[in-house]
Amino acid sequence: MKVRRLFCSIAVSLLLLAAGACRKESKNGSDFDLKIDAKSNIFAIGSGGLEANGGGKAAPSVTFEPRAGLLLTFSNVSGRVSCCGGGEEFNDADGGTFAGGVTDIESSGGISGITHPNKTMFLVGVFLDDSAPKAPGPARLNANDPRNTAPQLYQTFFIGTGKGKQFEVPARATRLFLGFADASSFTGAPGAYDDNVGELTAKFSISPTVKPGK
Repeated sequence: MKVRRLFCSIAVSLLLLAAGACRKESKNGSDFDLKIDAKSNIFAIGSGGLEANGGGKAAPSVTFEPRAGLLLTFSNVSGRVSCCGGGEEFNDADGGTFAGGVTDIESSGGISGITHPNKTMFLVGVFLDDSAPKAPGPARLNANDPRNTAPQLYQTFFIGTGKGKQFEVPARATRLFLGFADASSFTGAPGAYDDNVGELTAKFSISPTVKPGK
């Protein structure tokens, strides 16, 4: 029995390391560190996987217990990324102006697309529960829309550096994926991930809402 428990503990640790995630538990919630490769395709979690949703690499993720009233808060997002093999200017998690600076990416595999009028190659997230995504998925969000701070399950939302923001976690959510919404010229069906370079490191927490006086 002790050998079995030890094996399970080692297996779980290896899975977390493979995902690039570090989790720290507390009575108030969980703190996470996550590395996000520039090739991380947020749509790869959709039905059909990587090949059906634009290629690149699987988006890293963290898991947590579902609960109403959770908030996602980023304390730091560092690093630089480029969509063009490093031959162009790099940008931080808030995005840059590659391909004219307009993002208009379609939904894919049950994961919603996203739009932005003047930024490309920015950090996005998607919350999932324990069910598999199914097309068509929820409506696309504009990255400047206030609804980005209260996304639905399977709905891609803009994070950027996360500075000054708190995101409402859907009550049934058990997983958070972080990655990029990319496409040829950042328009149309997801794709064009293979020439992306760089990496971001995100530090964040998923914790209950703190009520005044508590």
